[in-house]
Order: sequence, then C-alpha cells, then structure tokens
Amino acid sequence: MKYHFLTGSYAGPEQPGVCRVAFDPEVGFTLETAGTGYANPSFVLPNPNGRFLYAVEETDSGSVCARALDGGLSKQGEGLSTQGASPCHLALSGDLRRLYAANYSSGSLAAFALDGAGNLAGRTDVVRHVGSGPNRQRQEAAHVHCAMALDGFVYVCDLGIDAIFIYRDGDGVLREVDRIPMPAGSGPRHLAHSPRHPNWIYCVAELGSAVYALKREARRLRIDHSVSILPEDFDGANISAAIRITDDGALLLASNRGHDSIAVIPLSPEGRLGAPVLSRCVAQPRDFLICGAHVLAASQRDSVIRAYRLNHVTLRLEDTGMALEIGCPVCLCPLDLQ
Repeated sequence: MKYHFLTGSYAGPEQPGVCRVAFDPEVGFTLETAGTGYANPSFVLPNPNGRFLYAVEETDSGSVCARALDGGLSKQGEGLSTQGASPCHLALSGDLRRLYAANYSSGSLAAFALDGAGNLAGRTDVVRHVGSGPNRQRQEAAHVHCAMALDGFVYVCDLGIDAIFIYRDGDGVLREVDRIPMPAGSGPRHLAHSPRHPNWIYCVAELGSAVYALKREARRLRIDHSVSILPEDFDGANISAAIRITDDGALLLASNRGHDSIAVIPLSPEGRLGAPVLSRCVAQPRDFLICGAHVLAASQRDSVIRAYRLNHVTLRLEDTGMALEIGCPVCLCPLDLQ
C-alpha cells in the first residue's frame, strides 16, 4: 500500500516549503510535487473533502492560507491574518465549517469561517489568553500551541499558562466553558484522541516530557494519570513534541527532541497508558507520521525524513534505511487521494 502525505517546513517564499510525498514500504519515498511562495509554512492541513490545503505562515504578522489542491501546491494570493504572531497549528471543526489557528507567540486562538467548498470565508473571532508559568524562559506569557475540535467543543493547549482551555463555538464566536490546570511547568503542547477510546484525551507536555491521560466525564475533563517518556537515567535537556495514536487505538506514540527518540506506549482496552518503550530516531523529531507498520520521523535539524518499521511485539522502531532529504520538515500530514 502506498501512503501520501504533505510536509510543512521552515522555509522562505522562494523555497519549497510545502511538499507532497509518497511512501511505499517496498521501495521508499518519492517527492511528487513541491510548492513555494509561503513564509514558514510550519503547519499544513488538508480538508478531508480533498479540495483545499490550509497552511500557516509562522511569522510575526501571522496568516493562514488556503490553496486549491487541484492546481499544485504553490501559494495563490494573500492569506488571512490570524491577528497574532507565530501561528503554529491548525484544526478543522467536525462539520468542516470552521478552521482554527493557534498563535504561539501571541497566546491566542483565531477562528475562521469556511464556505461550502472549503475556502476561507473570513475570520470570525480571536480569543487571547493572559498569564504565565514558572519556567521564565518558556512560560513568560501565554503560548497557544494547538487546538482540537471534538464533539462541538474546541480543546486548546496553552504551553505558557500550563492549562487546557475548552471552548464552545457558537456560529464562529468562541466561548470558554472550562479550563483544566496542568502541572506547573509541564507545558502542554499537543493533544490526541482516538474513536476507540472516546472518553479519553491524551496530552503531550513539551517541558515536562510526559504524556497525560485526561478523562472526559459529563463534558468535563480531568487528569487521571500520566507517564514519563524519558529514561530514568537521562539527565540532558529535552522538549517533547508530537503525539499520535495508531488507527486501531492500541498504541500511542510521542516524540522527544534532545533525547531524540519516539516513545511507543501501549493503550489498554479501557484506554489507560502502559509503560513506554523508547527508540532512538532522527535528530529533533518535531513531527512523525504513522503509516501502517511504519513510522516516518522528520528531522528538523538534519532536513531528512526517515522510515522506521514498528515492531508490534517489542514496540521498538527498526531503521529501514529508507530516507528522503527535504528542507527542515516540521509537519507531516496524511493526505487521502481517494
């Protein structure tokens, strides 16, 4: 089976910042096409309708762009302002009527309306967070790092405040309905959810190098338990990054930058976290992708994507030797071409 995915990079407008890549477990990677014109498209997201690609431009005057996929990947026209600096993540609502952009440096979340085809129809709201955390270098202010839309709510990680915010979207207007405090200095970064475990949301903490399992109960959220994703004897600097769950809901994976590894965590039938198994991988794996029995890890530092075979017995990653050189890849997003 061949897998297709999009990459986002830190790249200037004249560089190929958005690429479409194919991965065949039998033969390796193929760079199919590349797009230019973007300023630091560090996060990309295709619309499931197959018509549009959305990309942030992670700059001081952040913007989000929409690109029709039937005409290539290069930027067309101007994007819409996110009303914030350094947008770094995008999420779509379940009904595909709304797009959310997380502004990291400004500590805010922007909501955009989408028309029936999936094109950007205008910004509808911006909510800003205020606060700080104990890490003076990384938590001097609010830093919104991701959003996840689920069952009519928008869950938002704020790394700077150590909190997960829950918003209800009322026709494009965001209203806070709850705020879940995370451990001080943990720095919640990204979220994951699996339909196989509907009552759980999982959070990777960038600064605390841990994965938290949060229980959903009566539309509320609470921390139930957590596991560290670093070895006990590791004493170096580390920041964790991406979190993903296999399609069967059996395994959760999270990446470390510093220890340069991916943790594979078994999930019990009830959704509880098991003991992590760590495998070394590429340098600074900011993002990775699960493609069947393989994990594709992107090195932000070395500008390469490398394929690893996931051993479902030992839970370890085995280097296949298959790799693709690509400029500073920091986002890998699956693309369904069916």
